[in-house]
Amino acid sequence: MHVTDNEGLFHSAKWALIANWYGRLIGIVNTLVLLKLLTPADFGVAALSTFFVSMFVAFSHVGVAHFVISSDDMSEGELDSIWTLGLVTKTLTALCLYLSAGWIADYVNNAEMSEVIQIVAIIPFLSGLRNVALDTAEKHYKFKFVIATTMVARTAGALISIILAIYLQSYWALIIGVITSATVETLVGYVFFPRRPRLSCRHWGAQWGFSKWLYIGSVVGYLRSRVDVLLLGNISDARGVGLYSISTEFSWLPFNELIVPINRGFFSVASRIKNDSVEFYQRLIQQLTLNMLIVIPCAFGMMAIADPFTDSILGEDWIDASSLIYTLSPLMIVMSVYGVLNTVLTIKKRMKLIIFSDLLFLSCIVFYFISYQSSGIYILAQGRLWIGLLFLLWLVLLYIIVVKLRISDVVLLFIPPMVSSLMMYAFVSWMISFFNSSAMQLAVAIPSGIIIYSSLYLFLSYQCRTLYPYHWKCCEYVLSKMRRYHAY
Repeated sequence: MHVTDNEGLFHSAKWALIANWYGRLIGIVNTLVLLKLLTPADFGVAALSTFFVSMFVAFSHVGVAHFVISSDDMSEGELDSIWTLGLVTKTLTALCLYLSAGWIADYVNNAEMSEVIQIVAIIPFLSGLRNVALDTAEKHYKFKFVIATTMVARTAGALISIILAIYLQSYWALIIGVITSATVETLVGYVFFPRRPRLSCRHWGAQWGFSKWLYIGSVVGYLRSRVDVLLLGNISDARGVGLYSISTEFSWLPFNELIVPINRGFFSVASRIKNDSVEFYQRLIQQLTLNMLIVIPCAFGMMAIADPFTDSILGEDWIDASSLIYTLSPLMIVMSVYGVLNTVLTIKKRMKLIIFSDLLFLSCIVFYFISYQSSGIYILAQGRLWIGLLFLLWLVLLYIIVVKLRISDVVLLFIPPMVSSLMMYAFVSWMISFFNSSAMQLAVAIPSGIIIYSSLYLFLSYQCRTLYPYHWKCCEYVLSKMRRYHAY
């Protein structure tokens, strides 16, 4: 049965949201249990090991999924070839990571990291074994089993982490949990999609021509987004890294669990309509509108509840994370704008521009962190925020000059959610000041914030519908779904 682009995007978002919400439920339970069993220093060791694994995986990223999804139907030989290319690069990466263990331990001033890095070096190899049939299924909007693979892996990793944390009371519970998740995801991928790939290098030339800029972009982009952790590994102790890592995880929670799954199918749909300029422009604006109406209130909401959230959810050992969550939450807006632009420029084969942008702001982050390395993690986080806001202005400029978005559309894209979010933030901050209990503050802040923002956003969207119809179209879609639900 033929699936339209709108249906494909809807199914992509639906299944990705199901997986992410399930994964987040598992992840939150896992994290909250581990927060009571382990120390910030344990999380710091785990965060550093995860960073270096992810960095080395970025070094081996050849865009297997992007190549499969954006290409026309591929032959079995081409699928085998791109799978082999990914496997070879990731195997070499695993070997390099293993051999670099001693240097990494010296860099972060923690001898224990050497053994940890040697163990987690298996993860890039496991990701290289991932079944390419998962990407083929996503290309044709068959998301159910793709998402199920991720869900099973996350469940297995979380269970192992909790069980081992109870008995070991050490960071090894986190490390082994991550390895378990990667192993299960690879194995389950072949259970759901029994296609067996074969080693082949016949089409490497054409595939590398596509992948080389994705490879460079992946490396530079990852460093730009996570170089703060790399620098903190040398500047701060394990506890500081742990606080910073947990703060970023919770401050960016709405982005990872809402925006990322919503954007998951955008690459597939945008690739199909890239030659229709009018349809492509409308699809881009719709995607940006949907992102902004969600992520902007989430960012201001996290700022409003940073103190009660840290006190009641994370606990006393993590009280210093409150100011970090408050400071880092607005970066969700930057990441949302960047994610859509990255997809658009990739489709338009403007990867050099992405790489230049990443290098420019990567340099700014490195310069700031080195210049203020003795100022503490809170001052460093503030600098990270201001650099991110400058990056946002640069991204908007690229949308206007390169992607040819109209300035009026860019302005109206932000106004309703931004105005509504600012008023929501002021109201929630005022309201929770009347309560002493952090649990009560959370209980009052979350529903009142949703009501205030939704009401204001509906009003402003309706008022500007003639100038910019996309906000109101999103509202009409949600309202139609609610009416249909109540009709049953």
